[in-house]
Amino acid sequence: MNMIDMETDEKIRRNRAKTTQRIVEALEEVISERGLEGVGVNRIAEKANVSKVLIYRYFGGMEGLLEYYVKMGKLFPVFTPATLDQIRPLHDSDVARIWYRQVIQTYRYFRTFKAAREVLKASVIENDSIAETTARAQDEEMTRLVSQLSFVKGADTQAISAVILGAMTYLTIMAQNDRTMINIDLRSEEGWQRIENAIKTIYISLNKMAVSSKDVQLELQSTRLPVAQW
Repeated sequence: MNMIDMETDEKIRRNRAKTTQRIVEALEEVISERGLEGVGVNRIAEKANVSKVLIYRYFGGMEGLLEYYVKMGKLFPVFTPATLDQIRPLHDSDVARIWYRQVIQTYRYFRTFKAAREVLKASVIENDSIAETTARAQDEEMTRLVSQLSFVKGADTQAISAVILGAMTYLTIMAQNDRTMINIDLRSEEGWQRIENAIKTIYISLNKMAVSSKDVQLELQSTRLPVAQW
């Protein structure tokens, strides 16, 4: 490949990246304005100022675009092997902090950004192909995240995570709908501080149980790397 061809290919890649970004930003705007039920290729194309044919070419349609959005790493972080090496617990008691920090930060993001909250609601929308695709992509990302952070062997981290993440998802949706739970005001920072403190208590208790159990092993760092502050 000559220099001109290489420069042309690079320009095409840059243009595609910029166009993709515009489409994603348009998607977020539409979701914020109309909810997941209000998204559509025509509406996204108009807001992004692109042809709807381009959206089909890049993503295969609305379902593909939403799946791409969920898997971008904005909703659920993607850790590189190097990052995971640093996150890996240094001491037995570090496991709780790693888990409750990630859960708290993830759901703070959902509470802060309306588009993210609307996407989270896909799990409770019935009989809708777009919602089904989005919910499936979310579950795949949650499964990946739990798998990456499962520094515990001998405990059912998937089931434990399903209970906690499911509860946090439900509470986040309830908060958007201006609901309370057990008389806790989910619209207030005070209410969410209580929820976050409860999450810390649960993980600290689970950590203590894991340390005292003969059937559970914790995967600690083999070298004394500093634990990443994320």
